[in-house]
Amino acid sequence: MSDQLLIVVVEDDKSIAELIRYNLESESYRVLHFENGSDMFDALATEKNPISLFILDVMLPGQDGFEICETLKKDEKYRWSSFLFLTARSSETDKVEGFRVGADDFLTKPFGMRELLARVKALVSRNQERLALLEGKVLTLDSGNSKIDSTKSASVQVGGVLLDDARHRVYVNDQEIEMTHREYELLKFLMTNKGLAFTRDDLLNHVWGYEYSGETRTVDVHIRQLRRKIEENPSEPLYIQTVRGVGYRFQDKE
Repeated sequence: MSDQLLIVVVEDDKSIAELIRYNLESESYRVLHFENGSDMFDALATEKNPISLFILDVMLPGQDGFEICETLKKDEKYRWSSFLFLTARSSETDKVEGFRVGADDFLTKPFGMRELLARVKALVSRNQERLALLEGKVLTLDSGNSKIDSTKSASVQVGGVLLDDARHRVYVNDQEIEMTHREYELLKFLMTNKGLAFTRDDLLNHVWGYEYSGETRTVDVHIRQLRRKIEENPSEPLYIQTVRGVGYRFQDKE
């Protein structure tokens, strides 16, 4: 088994794919590139190494990136892999669909290699952190703020919302709620720091692990998704509250 972290790239534009591959390999990642989902699935059937990150173009021949991600997410082998989508479209509809199927991040074409590498580094780091926690190792984020708790706890309950971190599950009024990895991490961060208000940039830094260069709509999309899943009335949220002029905070029911 190789010690190099493995990244799978599915991109049908050969010039973009070669540029991505060159830059990733320059950072000592092992890279597998495919032009479509069919070739990727055939090759992964015999791949023995865990895959840290999938980089998927949205528009592909055959299955699109969303369909590939949705299929991979059903396989236990890729449960803890991260997913980065490349798209020529910047519409919120695409992002909502991507996050629904399990996307961790998006990059809109054209993009710079420095930005790509920053996102890859953050996603791979998060992936390694999750695996370490599953193995019982203790890892904490350097938040620079002693009031912020980014550590693992067995469970957190606020009102009718229970986050069972040991089993990576969320329950609302005793009903299990399905969540993507990023939704889970965002909810966990807000719940373990209930009562504290965070800007969108704060949340991007602590939950996504890096700065988004002002693309804070990603946070808003995830907040809306979370509200739909845990709030009785998403338009009048009791848990995830908007703090005018600041951002968001998690607050217990009164």
